[in-house]
Amino acid sequence: MNDKEIEDVMKELGLNVSRPPQAQEKFHIVTTPPQGFPVVDIIRLTDKSRFYLITMGVAIHPVHKKAIGGLKLEERKEFLNNLAEDLLKMGVDFAFLPPGTDVPDAIQIIRIIFADGMTPNELLSAYYVVRNAGMLVINRINNKFGVADEGKQGITRYV
Repeated sequence: MNDKEIEDVMKELGLNVSRPPQAQEKFHIVTTPPQGFPVVDIIRLTDKSRFYLITMGVAIHPVHKKAIGGLKLEERKEFLNNLAEDLLKMGVDFAFLPPGTDVPDAIQIIRIIFADGMTPNELLSAYYVVRNAGMLVINRINNKFGVADEGKQGITRYV
């Protein structure tokens, strides 16, 4: 599949597809369903790249960040380790950002897929694994700490 075919598949699914104006990569599209979230990016870094990055970033709401930081050290480690283990079981790469902090500001989820011989089914499989992994992160945080009150605190953001 090539860049245009990937973009066409996403549009055929009814997703909104846009190109971020600040993007430096050769190919970078941002996909969202009509309701506006979750946001999943598909990126090919250079002309010569033989792979695509399918990625979703989940920014941790300040209310949730404070709640995670307020856990006892062992409970916080257990929460984040359980989250990490579940992401690993889903077969995605991820990073707690910034690295080395006790409480992440964001969690970046990535799956790499090679372009050579890629089928639409392989693309969609990787795409939805990333999306579902991001939704797992959001749901796990919301289930443990509650949904941030939109009127007072804001909502969970995606980066």
